[in-house]
Amino acid sequence: NVAGLVFHEDHAGYLAGVLAANLTTSGTVAGVFGTDLIPAVVAFREGYEAGARTVKADMNIISAYHPGEIAQAFTDPEWGAATAAQAIDGGAAVVFAAGGQTGNGALEEMATYEGGYCIGVDTDQWETLPGAHPCLVSSAIKSVRGGVTMLIKNVADGTFEGGQIYGDAGLAPYHDFEEKLPTELKDELVRIAAGLKDGSIKTGYGE
Repeated sequence: NVAGLVFHEDHAGYLAGVLAANLTTSGTVAGVFGTDLIPAVVAFREGYEAGARTVKADMNIISAYHPGEIAQAFTDPEWGAATAAQAIDGGAAVVFAAGGQTGNGALEEMATYEGGYCIGVDTDQWETLPGAHPCLVSSAIKSVRGGVTMLIKNVADGTFEGGQIYGDAGLAPYHDFEEKLPTELKDELVRIAAGLKDGSIKTGYGE
């Protein structure tokens, strides 16, 4: 009689990786992550790296977890910014950040570089982090609102079942970059999202 709403973070990360790999002009992408002590963060990272490597097998990926305790890992925008800056100096043209305020620091750092791209996480960060607008192409999101709405409707129509329920995970709208992204790429991301959902495309996470 209880449903746990969970998400395939690796699916959203995978899509972010495909997007990043198609955007980079340097052959290098980066990821700034909160901590490997939380499975959802690990799923985002592993999905991201797997997705990027489907575009280019030898893609150079600069990724890092925050080295501190959980209490610090999501509240350190200075470390996030410094880590993003190091990755940019290393040639990264795209930064994906998954780590609360730490990740926000990375996104806002990329926004200070002309021509760089960044990808947010969890919710559509276009709505919450205006400082990242210059680079924020999309966000790897978990549709909490949609999942809760689905469960409420299931209760209302008598189809509710308890257990672990997976909500949708994917990419947020492209906002200012909508017209700048090739139609072929956007169509490919839609195709990949469908494949992840029906299981015909695997991320490799947890295998």
